[in-house]
Amino acid sequence: MRIVIMILFMLLAGCSSGIYHVPTKEYQQQVKTLGVLPLMVDRRSVIVHPDATQILDLLDRSAAGRSAAVVDELRKKKGYFDVRLVREPARVLAEKLLIKADVDELGLPRGYRLNPQFLAELCKDSFVDGLLLLNLQAVVHNDKRWSRNTFETLITDYNDIMATASVVAADGRVLWEMNGADATTILPLQYPDFDEAYFNKETAVGLKFIGIAGLEKTLLPAAEKEQEKPQSAQITAWLKKVTAALSPTLFR
Repeated sequence: MRIVIMILFMLLAGCSSGIYHVPTKEYQQQVKTLGVLPLMVDRRSVIVHPDATQILDLLDRSAAGRSAAVVDELRKKKGYFDVRLVREPARVLAEKLLIKADVDELGLPRGYRLNPQFLAELCKDSFVDGLLLLNLQAVVHNDKRWSRNTFETLITDYNDIMATASVVAADGRVLWEMNGADATTILPLQYPDFDEAYFNKETAVGLKFIGIAGLEKTLLPAAEKEQEKPQSAQITAWLKKVTAALSPTLFR
């Protein structure tokens, strides 16, 4: 499990600040009031793990209420006229707004095709110029993983939970995104079993699924104090990268 956690934080540390598809000055002019959607879990994404239902439940618990902190942080930065939390159930939003997930040639997430009518109505009803979409989705993508001693590697397709973000205008234009190579691995669902291959004198290294108990301890460990609600350190680190990328200091 230690190697999984190490990989997680290496990947989190390597994330960039995303890509602006318009000049930052233009972005600031177009998005004066930003709506922040609840952190959505894409229940239609590809989970090959045998405990898919329990993983979705774990993701739902990890995502619940996390967008409120994003709103507070962006308000503190004073880069917008206003930042508003869109108070709609995350599961309903995901079902109505997210039509299809796009991936690149390596299987990395490239954002979503959105329901244009629902998007426009959501912006109008929320009185915002654009929406910040925050998503957790399962993908099967090509990647390299290291053994615990870091001497061995395995390049193959892995099933992971990844996080993506984008700011979308009411007309459907993507103004900023943290997708593709900028997407963040939140929770690996598999690991290469180098030890089994070594002790069985095999050249091929097999993939194993991480058990649901290990996944929960990794993503949502018990709080230090009983009265505190457990929170995912991985999601917290990723959301900090999102708010930093949308910081007003980048608009100058």
